[in-house]
Amino acid sequence: MESVEEFRKGQHSEGPATILAIGTAVPSNCVLQADYPDFLFRTTNSEHMIRLKEKFKLMCKYTSIML
Repeated sequence: MESVEEFRKGQHSEGPATILAIGTAVPSNCVLQADYPDFLFRTTNSEHMIRLKEKFKLMCKYTSIML
């Protein structure tokens, strides 16, 4: 079994850190927050859960959750 010092040495590199690239990820589609409950329950085949869907709609309406 290796010592703590050996483990830490393996976790760190020698020399300065370098950023090799910067990337962004942009989804090809966008779902508005107001439309998200309908989208979610339709895609998960959960439209029969009417009370839960109504609660989720209220959560989306009164919170600042960004989708």
